[in-house]
Amino acid sequence: MQQFLKDYGELISVTLIPIFIWVLGVQFQIRYSKRKEKVDLFLRLMADRKKYPPSVEMADALNQIDVVFQDDNKVRTAWRALFDALHPHSQHQATANTFLLDLLSEIAISLGYKNLKQTEIDRFYQPVFFENQIVNQNVISQELLRVLQHSKSNAEGFSKKEYKKRMKKKQLKA
Repeated sequence: MQQFLKDYGELISVTLIPIFIWVLGVQFQIRYSKRKEKVDLFLRLMADRKKYPPSVEMADALNQIDVVFQDDNKVRTAWRALFDALHPHSQHQATANTFLLDLLSEIAISLGYKNLKQTEIDRFYQPVFFENQIVNQNVISQELLRVLQHSKSNAEGFSKKEYKKRMKKKQLKA
């Protein structure tokens, strides 16, 4: 009987241990990928937290919060508060940055960055060169738009007065 248990015990262990290890490996991979998604999203939000206007990446990251942090109600509650504050008619729109700091703080706590304070999250470095570049791009865009709006259309060959009349007609139709 003892030999029987030994033989079948070895057979069971040889077949079950690899399956058990495989299941553990799959579970580890799932947890690792979920954690990586959360950290990547947090880093994206941190990188763009003070950019104005907000980048497309920032908007994309905010729109992913409900999926990536589906298991964290505190993070999702902070995201809903920020979402409401970002609404154009919100009474909190002027203080939306405070709600963003609350959201980033909740995400930091969720990820285990317990010593990362809101004052540290609010700190942001942007070289003057970048600010000057943004101002220059805005000036160039506005000037280009001004020139294009006041130039004669070579394709249709009509005067400025005719152009203004056509624009007024288009505005009236809309």
